[in-house]
Amino acid sequence: MSEAVAEKQTALDVTGLPTTMLDSHSALWWGNALLLAIETAMFGILIAIYFSVLMQTEPFPPPRTERLPILYESYPNLTLPVIGLILLLVSLLPAIMLDRAARRRQAGMIKVLLPVTLLLNLVVIVIRYYEFDSLLFKWEDNAYGSITWMILGMHMFHLIVLACEDIFLLIWTYAKGVDDKHALDITVLGVYWYWVVGLWLLLFSVVYLVPRFTL
Repeated sequence: MSEAVAEKQTALDVTGLPTTMLDSHSALWWGNALLLAIETAMFGILIAIYFSVLMQTEPFPPPRTERLPILYESYPNLTLPVIGLILLLVSLLPAIMLDRAARRRQAGMIKVLLPVTLLLNLVVIVIRYYEFDSLLFKWEDNAYGSITWMILGMHMFHLIVLACEDIFLLIWTYAKGVDDKHALDITVLGVYWYWVVGLWLLLFSVVYLVPRFTL
């Protein structure tokens, strides 16, 4: 039997298979999942450092004596952080709707929801920028200031990445519509957004609530 005949007999006809698959059937989905696993481990390290500083600092948080006014009870302020947290939780609704619209290839809904999620994201980024003052310390003041700034800064970095992806998909959708490949991109973006919101629930508790319950 010649090689040509053998190849013809063993070849599979895959022309009927879809070119794009969603969720765990997609290589992009797995790449995003592994990336988020790595980023979760990174935040785990930051949280471990935070509690290491906590165990070595008495009282905690430390008094702010580096500049005026001197603060002996230096718990972080909650006003802006709570507003940012509420907006992040509210953003889950349009994010879920966007995810579902992408799965159904509803281009009209996608064109409406992408600007909404982008706007909420940008508002949260602006709030986060001013939220650093809620910590009452600068990053160079002490170890407590350094680790809290790092936690907020790294989470803000992911918000900025999401905003950039949102802008790209928004431009693409309005310019060329919604194809299968970019519908997949939107669903993966949704997973990323769920992770960012869920992660912030944990980080908010660590940064803003733990100091208030530390004896």
